Amino acid sequence: MISDVQVLILTLSFGLMSVLLVSQILNVHAVQMTSSLVPTTGHGEVDWSAIRFLTLKYPPNSPLAQEFNGKSETVRFTMQANEDGMPQLIQAFNDAMASQKSSPVRITNASLTYTGQLRGTEDELSLSYNVQLKPSFISGVTLSSENQTADVVDLDWRSINVADSITLSTPYGDIDVNHPIGLLQANHSSVADQLMNTEASSIMADPLFNFQDIGRPMDTWHFLFDPTGSQAGAAGSGFEEIGGARVVSIYSLGESSFREGTFQETEKQASATMDGTPITVESTSPPPSAQMIIAGFSKIQKTGDTEFAVVTQEAPAGTATATGGFPVQVLLVLGGMMGAVAVFVLVKTRK
Repeated sequence: MISDVQVLILTLSFGLMSVLLVSQILNVHAVQMTSSLVPTTGHGEVDWSAIRFLTLKYPPNSPLAQEFNGKSETVRFTMQANEDGMPQLIQAFNDAMASQKSSPVRITNASLTYTGQLRGTEDELSLSYNVQLKPSFISGVTLSSENQTADVVDLDWRSINVADSITLSTPYGDIDVNHPIGLLQANHSSVADQLMNTEASSIMADPLFNFQDIGRPMDTWHFLFDPTGSQAGAAGSGFEEIGGARVVSIYSLGESSFREGTFQETEKQASATMDGTPITVESTSPPPSAQMIIAGFSKIQKTGDTEFAVVTQEAPAGTATATGGFPVQVLLVLGGMMGAVAVFVLVKTRK
């Protein structure tokens, strides 16, 4: 007879193995944000991922069909923090956190990996984007300390929208890495220019670095308090005992339920005419998903629209280990969430 604990272990193992297998197949990170924060030092590490899929439909034998039918192209490059254009990108994120959230959090170092794929047929062009800013080392996480017994941690920085064009000098030429039009700018600049003069320009210029959905209230995130840090390590978070705290608080976003609400992909569509040819542009982004790990026991507080966490080294007596009182639920949710988003990515890339 298999016990409940054994069932949970098997389920967790299967979920994590599934995530790893799908991630290896796709070679993408389907989570839009993962972060580890250390309140005692005021520093942290954040990875942002922008994922999107576009489909441009056109009549067979049209100029666009002649341009793209049979084409299969990949634009992939990595830029380090000191390379041309990267300081401006980091500054754009910092300006957004300051102006939109009045947050003191600042990125101090980061690299960017851009992967764009283009595939054309006689009547359709598929574009896919996976832009990763990682690892992003941040400072200014801790707002204040209360009598050296608790740290107040800023959480609002997570939901910024970086709207401006961010052009980097890449091996493929100058590319706007923040807007979908950038992929076409690499090898099809004349088509890119024409598209931006049509009704589809709003979709082609819709920022990839829009993380506003991750700003959903923290009470819609699953919570797990791990008193040993062992489950954070088992989940592959890379958590280490640091800043004097061995305990860890884990928040995850992305599972649809009655308590958390429904998380769905974002879809947009526009019809346009290009050189007398009718076209349709469709855009799809996966549902929001994120994980936040805080060294210490954290309790969410809210003042108006501002959310922050009060973090102590130890949990008060009688603290529930997780949302709903099930200790490993968050890890199972995270595994299922990542698998679900990864399957979404797999379906889109194979269309």
